[in-house]
Amino acid sequence: MRVWALAQTLKSHGYAVEVAESEPLLAIPAAFSSPVLVRCDLRANCGGELWFWFSDGGAIAPADDAHLHEVVVAVKGKLAGRAHG
Repeated sequence: MRVWALAQTLKSHGYAVEVAESEPLLAIPAAFSSPVLVRCDLRANCGGELWFWFSDGGAIAPADDAHLHEVVVAVKGKLAGRAHG
């Protein structure tokens, strides 16, 4: 499952990650706010391929090994934004 691959990648960058048991969702705790939530779901306008999404609906990148680094950068940016305001 792609969520597990992303979880392992984020863990290798030093992040604590919680993977939901019942759905393709992971949570990355933030120090002073709610956690960053990332889902893996189909993207209709891309031929139905799997993509990673923020829980607020923002598409991040295709859910494949070639794009995991983009998701890590996006998660780091989201966490930094929450830390600074």
